[in-house]
Amino acid sequence: MKKVQQLTLFYDEEAEIEQQKMAVALASLLPMIRSTMNRVAESHPLLSRDLIADRMSDISRSSGVKLSRGNAKSVKTASLAKWLAPEDREHPPGILALAAFIMATGDIRPLMPLLNALGLEVMTEEDKKFRDYGKAVIETKKAQKKKHQLEADL
Repeated sequence: MKKVQQLTLFYDEEAEIEQQKMAVALASLLPMIRSTMNRVAESHPLLSRDLIADRMSDISRSSGVKLSRGNAKSVKTASLAKWLAPEDREHPPGILALAAFIMATGDIRPLMPLLNALGLEVMTEEDKKFRDYGKAVIETKKAQKKKHQLEADL
């Protein structure tokens, strides 16, 4: 059986492909964030899950921001475990919980799936140096060009 596709004057195949890519990126975003959070928690050299939950609770209390639904004033290790389980669809970590996790662990890797889905990257200190160097080179070339023009006018 042939696949039938209705074409209209407004159909744009490239836009459709881009839409599908965004849908896949969005659908896989939360499992990827959770998986990354889980790997960070498992591999952290100093912090156990209990300590991560304690640090998140401290950050939450001192900021006055709740990290979970309900009346919970702290992050329980069981809640953290649910947030870190990639297959758990019932207990997603909120954006504030993600931020608190990153603050508690000092590891930004759980943010990377979100940035990648949006087509963004993190700039390292070395990247900043190269950027600044490139800007300086361009400014120098512009100044030299202006200098040559002024010399030619003399």
